[in-house]
Amino acid sequence: MKVYKSLICGILSLAFTSCQETLFEDLDSASVDVVTNDNVKYEGNILTVKKNTPVDFQLNGNPDYITFYSGEFGHQYAYVDKTEYDVEDIKKMTFSFSLWSQYGYYDRGVKGRLKVYYCAGEDETTAFPGLSKGDFEADSILVETFPNWKLLTNDEELITSSTHNNSGSAGAFSVDIPTDFYNKKLTLAIVRNPQNQLVGEEYENSEGKKETALQSSFNFQDMKIVTTLKNGTSVTTYASAFGFTPLNMKNKTYFEDLEDSQFDLPADLEYGSVSGNVSGYWNLSSIASGTFSIRGCAVNGLWRYNWLVSDYINLLSKPVADVGVKVKDISQSSSAYTYTYSNVGTYRATFVLNNSNYEESQQKLCEFIVNVVE
Repeated sequence: MKVYKSLICGILSLAFTSCQETLFEDLDSASVDVVTNDNVKYEGNILTVKKNTPVDFQLNGNPDYITFYSGEFGHQYAYVDKTEYDVEDIKKMTFSFSLWSQYGYYDRGVKGRLKVYYCAGEDETTAFPGLSKGDFEADSILVETFPNWKLLTNDEELITSSTHNNSGSAGAFSVDIPTDFYNKKLTLAIVRNPQNQLVGEEYENSEGKKETALQSSFNFQDMKIVTTLKNGTSVTTYASAFGFTPLNMKNKTYFEDLEDSQFDLPADLEYGSVSGNVSGYWNLSSIASGTFSIRGCAVNGLWRYNWLVSDYINLLSKPVADVGVKVKDISQSSSAYTYTYSNVGTYRATFVLNNSNYEESQQKLCEFIVNVVE
């Protein structure tokens, strides 16, 4: 029995060694060539091609799998396993949005009623510690007393008496984010009614009766961060990725004007948002496109007080992983592949060749520098 067992093991060992040798040999002999013509030149691993001209690649050998990465944005092999951009790949980052207000008079309901803060810290002593999102009292005290908030902008910088009540004249804000922020813990915070004013200023209306000013509504549009890479491409990240959490500071206050809105109120009065025009709660239903708002209250109503605080914003985060195109797998055979570049530029095209068995896999890269010209 021991003789047979030894013989069987020896046969399996030889078979496995032979399989491994074949695995490596097949991949060693595999390669990718370029078919040249008047519009496709290839010299010294540099491929020069006119845009919109098909490039024919010849696939030599018989690897089990072949995947092609064109080198264009979203299809770069160098970023396949990366979840973040390298700082040196970034040309600039720009944070922007527009803001407009509506209802009431500028000086009574808007001016000095909204602020946008930021904090870019490096450690627990300088960064915003983050909301618990479960202990509302602690979170409320934290945002009000946190010493490292810095003013980014406010309604007085973005809205004027002539543009109030005019959605077509929203105040635009844009700032390039400093490079030294890229690796910091960045938090954004928006506060409506920062003075925690209970009622608007009293004045006489057109009939000579005294009433308090209504609380205006604020509308944010197109809030986003645009990351421009040195290769000329750009990535847009909208406010929905910032992880904004509302803090409804007056959630225990009785508001007479909300009696008819009881079915529209959020289930979570402390941290919830709404999808309709409910006074005193953030409407985040369109935040995927960077649009969100908060409604005020009518004349003689009690003013609301709200915060909206982000999670840490990872400025280097890649929103999606780069992907390639499957050229061949074990179930199909292919000896050629054609690809067309439609934009002028320089790209690193990569063919990833793989062989594998139940025990091991091997990989080989065939790369080309592609200069696409007019």
